[in-house]
Amino acid sequence: MDDLTHAFYARYAAAGAAAESPRSAMLPYLLRWLPAGSTVLDVGAGAGRDVAALLAAGLPAWGLEPHDGMRLQAESLFPATRGRLRPASLPELGRPWADACPLGFDAVVCSAVLMHVAPADLPRALASMVEQLGPAHAGRPARLLLAVPEMDAVRLAGGRDADARCFHNHAPATLQALLAAHGLALLEAAVNDAVLASEGTRWHMLVFGGG
Repeated sequence: MDDLTHAFYARYAAAGAAAESPRSAMLPYLLRWLPAGSTVLDVGAGAGRDVAALLAAGLPAWGLEPHDGMRLQAESLFPATRGRLRPASLPELGRPWADACPLGFDAVVCSAVLMHVAPADLPRALASMVEQLGPAHAGRPARLLLAVPEMDAVRLAGGRDADARCFHNHAPATLQALLAAHGLALLEAAVNDAVLASEGTRWHMLVFGGG
């Protein structure tokens, strides 16, 4: 995360995160594609909404969030996330939760994060998320769920949005091609235009799987 993007999230953690809707847009997809008891890693957990929703649904979940302020907000807003969030940032995540899930996770979720990854870093970022997945076992094939925005180009300038965040549109077809090289196929794709008129952004929900 570059300095300007980091500065935005410092302001957001202090003033905006608490106003987020508590509803997890990712949860219906996860419940549809994951067997009960599947372990999940949320990359870019933000204010903890998805991790909290997964835990409430009975899915063991952990998160990675690079911003200290966002992790603190998550633990304040959703006490169930305490002890389940650690710092790490794309494109190189490492294995921060190797102690909790030494064989890897059944699923990785990444919502509203990849737009901050530069095109040159995208292959490594996707590979780093794939590395978090464990081998298929006990009827739980690996799943990777992505929510990626497509912002109207007129709202972007020099690879940044109006809030000065680093922002890149990554086409679903590009993500599909890069993940195919890791043995993950596209299982489901959906488009959400709920904020297209107000924010100039179309959201793509993508479910990939292997095994």
